[in-house]
Amino acid sequence: MVSKLIPLEENEPLYYFKANILSEGNLKLISTHPNDLYEKNKEYLDSLNTISLNTIFPQENRYIFDSVIDEKIWLNILNDYIIYLKNFTQKMSELIHLGLLSDTKKLEKEYKIWEKQNPKKLLEFAEKFNPLLSKIGLEIDKIDTRFSIPIKNVRKDEVIQISDLSTGTKQLLLTSLPLYELNTNNSIILIDEPERSLYPDMQMDLMDHYKNLAPDAQFIVATHSPFIAASFEPDERFILYFDEEGKVAVRRGSSPIGDDPNDMLKNDFGVNYYNKHGEEAYQKYISLKQEVANETDPKRKKELLLETVKLGDTYNF
Repeated sequence: MVSKLIPLEENEPLYYFKANILSEGNLKLISTHPNDLYEKNKEYLDSLNTISLNTIFPQENRYIFDSVIDEKIWLNILNDYIIYLKNFTQKMSELIHLGLLSDTKKLEKEYKIWEKQNPKKLLEFAEKFNPLLSKIGLEIDKIDTRFSIPIKNVRKDEVIQISDLSTGTKQLLLTSLPLYELNTNNSIILIDEPERSLYPDMQMDLMDHYKNLAPDAQFIVATHSPFIAASFEPDERFILYFDEEGKVAVRRGSSPIGDDPNDMLKNDFGVNYYNKHGEEAYQKYISLKQEVANETDPKRKKELLLETVKLGDTYNF
């Protein structure tokens, strides 16, 4: 309980990432060539001095990232990347017109001078995002200039069209980029079902990834994944369930942080992680063990023991 509510004007921004964030509209700007984005939104982009949304939406204290996100929000997020590539294109054009294509050493020297004066923001984001992408053989390409955030297949060394990325990778990009670019200090970040379309090994590291992008924010996550739930301390978990009257009730978690997902399913989710086929196999395993104990014929006892071991190894009983 609190003695009084915090006045609205004193609230830090709240960011809500909904489960339906993946949409063609949200992917459109990220998929568009940065120079095209600049030409279309030149006046607006040239007026931006900060990526803080408070200057664009001064009356807002919450921002919902769902299937339809205000284009200005995306332009704020992508601003540094768009401007960098616009300036890069202009500089390369200038060097080409100076005839430096025939003098590669001088071209490289001039480019390095310019690059030092114009640091590439993409490199910083790549350092944060690539460790997670590496699990699926992808990484942010630090050279390609066709997209604001170019992602390539490491094995083939080919940049992939944003539209051709997997569903999980798309939603991961649409969530990670705002978390990294926006001011999340002392903010509350709500994320609905962050595990959607992601392989379990990525789910295991997902919350560490998000906390690395927004280290000074408070995360509140709705999840059905034992891997995501295991990223939190038991006292940080609020488990919703139906009580005896059929009403929604809440309790705290019990499994320790980082616990085995099967233990998490049993202890916190209250789920028997064996389906009917696994349950039948387990009951057969118990029955076989009993038969082994009761069997007096050595030959039959050996056969039963081998069958028991084989079944136990198959299901890891």
